[in-house]
Amino acid sequence: MSETEPPLLADVYPALVSFLDAALVSEGESALAQIVVDLRFHGWCGCSPTCTYLRTAPTDRADSTWIHLDDEAPRVWLQFDRDHTSFAGMEICEFDLGPAPALDLDRPSGMG
Repeated sequence: MSETEPPLLADVYPALVSFLDAALVSEGESALAQIVVDLRFHGWCGCSPTCTYLRTAPTDRADSTWIHLDDEAPRVWLQFDRDHTSFAGMEICEFDLGPAPALDLDRPSGMG
């Protein structure tokens, strides 16, 4: 029995992916921007009903290295994977995700 691949993050939250792509390009990080469009939506952390950590890889892929894109008040923190070739997840701080899509049944409370 094979597992179904999680949906693309761009299919679940297109505005978020568009924002990350544009922000990374504006920061001179075109290679990282290309990675964002291929991220998969692995769900939310689940440690609490209000946790705003969105997983884009299996939990065991996360590294301790984080980056954020806004100087004044970070809207989204991106967490690298162990190989620093992709992102394992992100903390959504100040970003309007819009309506909860059908592909995200477990969205935390307080996320729009």
